[in-house]
Amino acid sequence: MSSVKDTIIVTAGAESHGGVAVHHHDFPEVRAEGQTPREAAALLANKLAAAMDTALTEWRRQSLTKAITDVDDYVKQNA
Repeated sequence: MSSVKDTIIVTAGAESHGGVAVHHHDFPEVRAEGQTPREAAALLANKLAAAMDTALTEWRRQSLTKAITDVDDYVKQNA
């Protein structure tokens, strides 16, 4: 089983002013940017939650729920 650290990908210097971008390993198409990894991860959790509206299958909803939980755990660990 992979750890939360392995599932949340942080890319430094993603913004023109030196911020970071984050995405979940299972959803690389959903990204969020912020000044810090924690800030960007909190925004990512919101974007993943918004994606639940378009999750048409139970499998997709379960995958998104797991990703949101992983991101929330990452935010808590980096508080």
